[in-house]
Amino acid sequence: MHPTDKEIVREVLAGKKQRFAEIVTRYQQPVFNLMLRSTRDEYDAADLTQEVFCKAYKKLATYRPEFSLFSWLYTLAINVANDWGRSQARAHRRLQALKYGDLNSTIITFGNNDTEAREREKMLEAALAQLQTETREILILRYRHEQPVRDVASAFKMTESAVKMRVKRGLEQLQKILSEMNDHVR
Repeated sequence: MHPTDKEIVREVLAGKKQRFAEIVTRYQQPVFNLMLRSTRDEYDAADLTQEVFCKAYKKLATYRPEFSLFSWLYTLAINVANDWGRSQARAHRRLQALKYGDLNSTIITFGNNDTEAREREKMLEAALAQLQTETREILILRYRHEQPVRDVASAFKMTESAVKMRVKRGLEQLQKILSEMNDHVR
């Protein structure tokens, strides 16, 4: 039987620091995916993922066990991603004289071997990328990571009703974007 997150946290805080590796193993992929969506660069995403887990380790005593550890980690990750985004924006303004093309928006397709499911997934990811960052992350946390509204509300420091409204509006925006994308494909 696998120990729960709360059990592992208790053990880490009690001095069994090596147990933190289990938390990293459990959650590194979703944290990395969040960072990859934010940075669109695997190396930056890996660096930021490491930063998230370092911060999580240092702040582990602030974790409140009435909420899921995953939503707590996700909140830390969102803050790290937002900090990174702000620093990138400042750096971009400093280097504004150098006009780089927007390489991140270039879509490269490798042949026609993609299955229909992969194409739908790509389309969904492209549509999600068009949403505001907070709305996108609320939807991902709620549906992809199947977190309860209460934990999403805690992660984003919102009321549950505000999260429900954001989810509703976000899904409506997503549906509209996907509909427009389908119209362009036809």
